[in-house]
This record gives sequence, C-alpha cells and structure tokens, in this order.
Amino acid sequence: MTVDQPKEQVAVQRAFEQEKRQVWARDRHTGDLLYLPDGQADGEVRPGVTWRSYTAGGMLLCPMRGCGPFGRVVASPSRRHHFAHRSGADHASGTGLETLWHLSAKELLARWAAADPALHGWQLHIDDTPITMPDGWRRPDVLAISPDGAEQVAFEVQYSELTGEQWRARHHFYARAGVVDIWLFAHHGPQWRTRVASGPARRAELAHRDSGWTAAVGLSGLHQAMLQDGVVPLWLDPTTQSAGTATALFAPAAPPRSRTSRLVRDPALYVLPPEQDFRACFVAADPLEKCRVDLAARELLTPAKARQHEEYTRLLADQEEARRRLAALQERNELRREEERRRRQEKAQQYAAEQEEARRRLAALQERRRRDNELRRKEERRWRQEKAEQYVAEQEEAQRQADLRAAEERRRREEEHAAAQARLLIPLSEQYPPMFDHDPPAPDRTRGWWRLRRRRPR
Repeated sequence: MTVDQPKEQVAVQRAFEQEKRQVWARDRHTGDLLYLPDGQADGEVRPGVTWRSYTAGGMLLCPMRGCGPFGRVVASPSRRHHFAHRSGADHASGTGLETLWHLSAKELLARWAAADPALHGWQLHIDDTPITMPDGWRRPDVLAISPDGAEQVAFEVQYSELTGEQWRARHHFYARAGVVDIWLFAHHGPQWRTRVASGPARRAELAHRDSGWTAAVGLSGLHQAMLQDGVVPLWLDPTTQSAGTATALFAPAAPPRSRTSRLVRDPALYVLPPEQDFRACFVAADPLEKCRVDLAARELLTPAKARQHEEYTRLLADQEEARRRLAALQERNELRREEERRRRQEKAQQYAAEQEEARRRLAALQERRRRDNELRRKEERRWRQEKAEQYVAEQEEAQRQADLRAAEERRRREEEHAAAQARLLIPLSEQYPPMFDHDPPAPDRTRGWWRLRRRRPR
C-alpha cells in the first residue's frame, strides 16, 4: 500500500482473492464475533486491550463450534493480518471452512444491516426466525423485520451448490410471502469459479477489466437463471467486507435494436449487468458499508449496481437521441436523394453530349493512329533492310579476315616444318658441340653379351 492510498481502496483491490485466512473471532466473554481489520494486529480491541494480548490470553475463540481459542495474531507486510490456531488444532476438513465463512458472512450482514439507514429500527434475526407459508417454510440466514411487521427483508448467503430451478422455487416462495429476498454468493467454493481469459473466444467474452473489478468469474446455470428473472448476481467477501456485482461492458445498441450482447474492448461504453447467455463476467467490488437496501426496487443497491442503473438510463437516452438523429437524417437523405435525381438527369444529358464528342474524337484519333502506324511500318522496313545489308557486309569482312588469318597460319607452320627438317640433317656434334668431342667408337660385336646368337632350326 502506498502512502496516499487509503486502506478502503486496498481492501477493495484485495477482495475476492479467495482469501481463507481467519479474520473473525468469537469473544469468550460476550460471545460476539469480532472482526480483525487488515494491518491492525498491533491495534486495540477496546481501549487499553490490544489484539495480540487479547489473543494471547485465550479470550478470542475460533467461530467454529467445538474449536478452541486462537494461539496468536499473525502480522506480515506481505500478507493480510489474521488469527492462527494453536499447534495441532485443525478444523479445515470436510465443510469446516464453508461453515466458518458462512457464519462470518451472516454476522457481517447482520452488523451491516443494523447500520443501514433503510433498515433503521428493524429487528434483525440471524438464522433463527422461519417464514411460514401454507406450502412450506424457509429460514433465511439473516431476516430483517420492520417495526410494524409489515415488511421483511431476507438475506441469503449461498455457499453450497444450488440449481437455477431450486433458486427460482425459493425466490418465488419469498415473493408469495411478500418478503424481499437478497441473495449473495460465496467468495470461494462452487459459487466462485474464476475464469482466466486464455483463449480467443474467452478474450472476446471477457474483453475489459476496470481498476475496480476483480478476476473474471464463470456464470453457472444458477446465475443465468437469476439474470433471466432480472436479478443481478452478487457476491460477498467477509474477509475484506466487500460486495461484488456481476458486471460487463456493452457496445452501444444501434436503433431500433435493444442492448447488444457483444462485449468489446472500448472503455468508453456502457457498464451493465451481463446477459443471461453469458458464460462469464467480471465482478465489480465495493465496500459493503457503501451498499444500501432499496425497498422500492426490492434489491441490494451496490455502488456498481447504481452505476449500472445510471448507465442503462444513459443508454436509453442515447438510443432515443440516436432515433431522433436517425429520423432527421432520413429526412435529409430524402431531400438529398431528390436533389441527386435532378443532378443525375442533368449529368445524363451532359454525359450523352460528352459521349458523342468522345466518339468523334476517337474516330479522328484512330485515323491519325492508322496513318502514323503506316509511316512507322515503312520506316521499320527500310531500317530492317539497311540492317540486313550491313549484316551481310560485316559477315563478308569477317570471312575475309578469317581467310587471311588462316593463310598466315599455314605459311608459319610450313616455315616451322622446313626448319625442323633442316635441323634433322645437321649432325649432333654440330648441333650440340659441348656434348660430343668426337664420334663414339663402333661397338665390338665379336664378344660380349650383345653377340648375336644363331637361331636353332626348329
């Protein structure tokens, strides 16, 4: 966190990161759940009592039933401050974590509802007051009842699997009972499945990420069923006390069409809820303390959802303005088309005259080209004849030069042959005086191995 960056903004940025460190603890004396703010490990639980000393004294218990007190408070500059169990303690098996966060989420919603101006003076019940109807009953996680008992708001924090048909049945049950039902989903588990934009199709679907949006989350059949009924899916992160709203960017709709379902990469477009056939969306995180219950609209109004309402109003205004401009444009186009028809008629007459003049010029040009081509052909024939004569003369001159060179070569060879014959007639002693002072003696053929042997008659 930078110096000028508020803690609230840091908490929103860390929202929905599937943080599983425990930040809620139950007070041994009062039994209330206490929330450890981030970075407050050395802060005070109450005046004069720090979180560290209170935890070390065994006064802060794990919210899980049957689990003992926390052992210490962990403070790290790179991690969120949280409580840690004593050595050997472990309740993370089975549905322990889900139950833990479910308890924390219900406590968080009850505290927030008590401070909501729209629910001022209402009675709050945590998982202990059922709503009964002739066809059955439901016990919401948190139920707010108005002072006169005429109005009720049920908060449901869903951590486990739930189908779209099951949600519709519960939603219609609350509607028949006249209860405003607000559904929030868990920040981990089956209701929070992060979706990474790794392929071309997913990048096209998850096209934009605002600085206040968390990672992309997949939209299940449950979420698509809610969108079909006009309910925007919401998520809750009790670790950072943040609420998340399903969010997407839409391209402007061209009249007279409604909103387009194509996500684009332009940040200057409309921020609206995803459509019912979307496979994924982004989640805009907001501090829970900035959310309000809108009894008239029967919904939990988050800052992101308020912006979606404003953007939808702007979209309708832009569509109306676009239709008005389209009508004015069509009227101008009709006048323009009439003027264009008159211009085309005048241009057709002018074109006919130009075509006639062009045909006359073309005939004159063709006659001129014919005469020029005839002169060019005559000049080319004369040039070719001159070239042929020049070529014959060059060939004759080349043959004459070749004959002269052949005669000269024959004369030179004859002279060399005569000189060689003359040298053969000169004795060797005259040719090579230093080598022979006198002629060598004739060999004695009477003896020696060179004596000729007589051949024996056969």
